[in-house]
Amino acid sequence: MDQFIELFKNINDVKTLFILCGIFIFTDILTGYLKAWKLKKINSSISRDGYIKKLAWLIALILGFAIDHLVKCNIFLIGSACVCVATEGISVYENLGTLGVKLPFTEYFEKLKDTRKKED
Repeated sequence: MDQFIELFKNINDVKTLFILCGIFIFTDILTGYLKAWKLKKINSSISRDGYIKKLAWLIALILGFAIDHLVKCNIFLIGSACVCVATEGISVYENLGTLGVKLPFTEYFEKLKDTRKKED
């Protein structure tokens, strides 16, 4: 995880961060639709909730950029982008697993989901 954060710290171009987050968001939407289609669970209310979440990510990124610009630092946008890419990346990973793509660490995410269900 430290290497992941270090990689983001070295990206100084705001445009690159927005494009990277956009790629992960788009990929999550695409794999989510493929998963829903495969499972025959296409649902407009679930799609709407997903799009609201994606818009919230964009708001968080814009807010991070604005705060960084005002206080002349580079932490809020990078922090928002790290969380966005990590969250969307995990979702894409899970979606691909459901679609039958064999990826390493699949068992880890399944155990993590089971642990979260038990805590709830």
